[in-house]
Amino acid sequence: MTAGEGTLLLVFVVIPIVVLWIAAILHIVFRRPDLSPVHKAIWIGIVLIVPTIGVLVYVLLRPAPSLRWSKGDDPTVSGAAIDEVHGLIALHDSGTIGDEEFGRRKAEVFGLI
Repeated sequence: MTAGEGTLLLVFVVIPIVVLWIAAILHIVFRRPDLSPVHKAIWIGIVLIVPTIGVLVYVLLRPAPSLRWSKGDDPTVSGAAIDEVHGLIALHDSGTIGDEEFGRRKAEVFGLI
């Protein structure tokens, strides 16, 4: 293997895998309020023991991001609250309410103010 091939392997294979590995661990720890500490420990163990396969399995199996997982939101937000936000979006899009009122009312729905 030449130096150029080694560099290409590092840049296109090793570095992306390491970045995904670190991103998956940070996501598990900080961005998954729906997981209990035991489940977080299990996922971190899987990702650390079998890094490449563990990261790929985690990325493929994790749930899609949703409105509930926004920073500061409770992961157990009811469907009624989400429906109310959809109504606010419709009012905002139609021009009935402005940006400031939309933000304030959305924060009220989620109990942030």
